[in-house]
Amino acid sequence: MKSKLKIIPIGGLGEIGLNCMLFEYEDEIIIVDCGVMFSDLQMLGVDFLIPDMSYMKTNKEKIKAYVITHGHEDHIGALPFALREHPAPVYATNFAHKLINSKLTEHGLASSTDCHVFAPGEPMVFKHFKITAVPVNHSIVEAMALFIETPIGKIIFTGDFKIDHSPYYGEPMDPVPFQKAGDDGVLLLMSDSTNVEREGHSLSEERIYHKFEEIFSNPTGLTLVAVFASNIGRIGQVLELAQKLGKKVALMGRSMENNSKLAFESGYLENMRDVLISIDAVAALDSDDRKNCIILSTGSQGEYRSALVRIANNEHRSIKLGEGDLVVMSSKFIPGNEKAIGRMINSLFKLGADVLYESVADIHVSGHANAGELRAMIKMTKPKFFLPVHGEYRHLVKHARLARANGGGDKNALIGVNGDVFELTADSFAKTDHLEENRIMIEGEGGNDVAKVTIKDRRKVAETGIVFSVLIRNANTGRIMAGPDIISRGLLEEGTGGDLFERAKEVVLAILDDAAHLSKSKAVDLQEEIRVGLRRYFYSRLGKKPVVIPVLIDI
Repeated sequence: MKSKLKIIPIGGLGEIGLNCMLFEYEDEIIIVDCGVMFSDLQMLGVDFLIPDMSYMKTNKEKIKAYVITHGHEDHIGALPFALREHPAPVYATNFAHKLINSKLTEHGLASSTDCHVFAPGEPMVFKHFKITAVPVNHSIVEAMALFIETPIGKIIFTGDFKIDHSPYYGEPMDPVPFQKAGDDGVLLLMSDSTNVEREGHSLSEERIYHKFEEIFSNPTGLTLVAVFASNIGRIGQVLELAQKLGKKVALMGRSMENNSKLAFESGYLENMRDVLISIDAVAALDSDDRKNCIILSTGSQGEYRSALVRIANNEHRSIKLGEGDLVVMSSKFIPGNEKAIGRMINSLFKLGADVLYESVADIHVSGHANAGELRAMIKMTKPKFFLPVHGEYRHLVKHARLARANGGGDKNALIGVNGDVFELTADSFAKTDHLEENRIMIEGEGGNDVAKVTIKDRRKVAETGIVFSVLIRNANTGRIMAGPDIISRGLLEEGTGGDLFERAKEVVLAILDDAAHLSKSKAVDLQEEIRVGLRRYFYSRLGKKPVVIPVLIDI
């Protein structure tokens, strides 16, 4: 009797980002993608999140490979953290491999990681799995769907995809492999759900080319295009148009420079060297020459201290924007970033620049399939079972409904969240267990993880402020030698609150007097009394309870 195949999502279900899927059969685990999710403003100090890898740790010896569908951060960003604790060979296309290798080099893992570059149609053979990559269209070059052959049947994992009939790089997605797989029999389809709420067909990159040409042909000043550094097709369009229109291009942002270099080495952006100039060269141009220059920049999401945010705040060392200049935001506003992006756009307008973005101009098309394409994928592959992936929970629900309406029975399309354990056989597909899932928060260049209680404490300090009460006394007599001093941050505007703090000192002295009469002389007891007393005092005066840290030093 054949074993059951386990499918365990530890990221990417119920959210956009953090994509990581485990396929387990007997003594073998294949991990598809291993990405990050960038934090929002509520996660104070946190740079990004990575999947909970507890199950990987428990089953470390079973992990045989990481297979990557494409090179976006939400699919490769967590690899250094996974490989450090759970090493295994990494399989990726040429461009994704270059992005991964660059990332692993930064973490000191490149030399110790066994990386394999695969080509479309070239099987990756393991003990229980045979995986073949099939090209799809997406907002990054060399995106792949995976055809996963297992002892119980074939699984198609679409990865992030769209059906683009005129992509800038690569060929339109070929439907034949998917149709043939459907004719031969697909046991399970796992499909991208991101744009299921959008009806019809997604727009082609070709549309952007013509809009860019219109914009670049009629400049009134410097033009800055903000785009994801991984969108090599979009970058390629800007470079081609610059060459066609006799303009120069400058790259701004470390990831923009690095990714463009890697793309050039991979055979893309072939005209890059013909049109590039430095940012310093742009800064030296007069007003007429600025019209013939385009800056390609990162920072489209309003990231803190990104080059574009510094320009918007008029803090960039070289680039200053003003009347007549144009900023083209050629990327999607990722949910959670809207406020930061809005602040940045307002600041750019205050400088006198004009700003174009998706809701006011046709300057961005999605890299994900709309409902019409998702429906076509279901009809081509004719799966016996269906599991929507890559999307927020409402996306998964609507995608499952779409599948049921197009050939999948009510019980054949399941919905899951991170940590769910699905078991698949030739005749059944069921959710059988759930693993506790606690995503890991990462901050700083060292990649340190942050406990949830730390974020809670930071949020509390941000909301209510913090107060320090410092007191020095004689350890033998209990006589006060210095203090009490009251120091606060985030409570009141600096330089105000003199009377408030003088009365706070009186509260501390009163607690000390009471303690002396009650023989409560241990420092730990006094510290707690001071903490509680000051919180009550500030609440009575200000209506909020700050974080209070009493410091009592006996010498």
